[in-house]
Amino acid sequence: MKKKIVSLLIIMGLCPVITHAAATYSMYAPSSVENGNTVTATLTLKATAAWNVKITSAGSTSGCTTSFADATSNGKNATKTLSVTCKATSLGVISFTATGDITNEDGATTNVSVTKKTTVVPPREKSSDASLASLSVEGYELSPKFDKETLNYKVQVPSTVDKIKLDAKVNESHASLTGTGEYEVTEGINTFKILVTSETGKTMEYTVNVIVEDQNPIEITINNEKYTIIKNPKSLTQPNLFEEKTIKINEFDIPAFYNDVSKMTLIGIKNASGDIFLAIYNEEEQSYQFYHEYKNSNLTLYITDFKEEIENYKKVTLTINDQNVSAYKFQENSRFAIIYALNLETGEYNYYSYDTKEESFQIWNKEEIEALEKEKKTYYYSAIAFAGTVVFFLLIIIYLIRKSSKYKKIINKAKAKHTKKKELEEKETKEEKKEENITEEK
Repeated sequence: MKKKIVSLLIIMGLCPVITHAAATYSMYAPSSVENGNTVTATLTLKATAAWNVKITSAGSTSGCTTSFADATSNGKNATKTLSVTCKATSLGVISFTATGDITNEDGATTNVSVTKKTTVVPPREKSSDASLASLSVEGYELSPKFDKETLNYKVQVPSTVDKIKLDAKVNESHASLTGTGEYEVTEGINTFKILVTSETGKTMEYTVNVIVEDQNPIEITINNEKYTIIKNPKSLTQPNLFEEKTIKINEFDIPAFYNDVSKMTLIGIKNASGDIFLAIYNEEEQSYQFYHEYKNSNLTLYITDFKEEIENYKKVTLTINDQNVSAYKFQENSRFAIIYALNLETGEYNYYSYDTKEESFQIWNKEEIEALEKEKKTYYYSAIAFAGTVVFFLLIIIYLIRKSSKYKKIINKAKAKHTKKKELEEKETKEEKKEENITEEK
């Protein structure tokens, strides 16, 4: 009954009818493609609730044909994009044709019939152009004025500036570049590199030195090289076990880091090339020296010079964390070395054994080593004394043996002489008896 009433009202024009726009379509394909490359044709459907279309290709291609038949999940109108991708196989023309029908949510159907053509052209020769078409630092002028053949530039900015924006565009659209964007800058020279790479792999590197003018630079000298103290804390990274603080140097507020255990104060310094380092600042002596941190599991060490030489060890130079440090080795080709360092967690100076292979540290017990060396020497001297005693007694025994042999010879000689004398006496006695017997017989 309700349906009849609604239908009657519609006929009488008393109830408005809600209708939707008819489904529409459009097709796109690029005007040209290089032979051997792929090309994509796209069919866009609007105000569509259901579709049944087919996209075919013909001409200078290996072919690509796809059918699309589906509907929206809720039966409502939507925009859909359908596409096919073909490969160009020869010079000529590729024709893309879409046919079928589309229906909106009211059930109104629209027939689809459209063709787009793409010309297949010979492959373009790759460009070796790796130059820039433009280069700029936003808000400031380059010196010298930009020229694509000039690779080095500088820009001067006030000390109040802490960020700059570097922009560049390639001269050839197929080239790529890196190095543009927004960067933080600090007092002194800030160096930036823009690298352009052509299709053929040729590269050109442009350098921009952004000079932040420090009206009152604080210059210091370490190891005969000049450095400038950094006044902008954004340029520094807080080291482990140190707290941020501000100190006064030459009446300027200088960002610094402080370790309460070691009572060590660090500041940032920069060389002429813009490289940033940390330096130990001694306020009493107004002196500076490089700070190099070495970490190993739970150890954070500051390696320093030895206060005294290690007996029986050879002094050598090791490279740890790209820094040269003094060390001692028992032998030059030994795997282990001895270094002297401050433990920033405990504030204690200790000798550490450094494993050059595993790059690890372990406390070196100097007293125990010295005790072992002393004990070793004691055994050594005892062995020498024992050996001397043995040799002495051997000499006495040899002497006694030789002496005993000499006495034996004398005794034997005396015995022989006595025996011979006795034999002579016996012989004389026999002869005397013999003569006596002869006399008696007469």
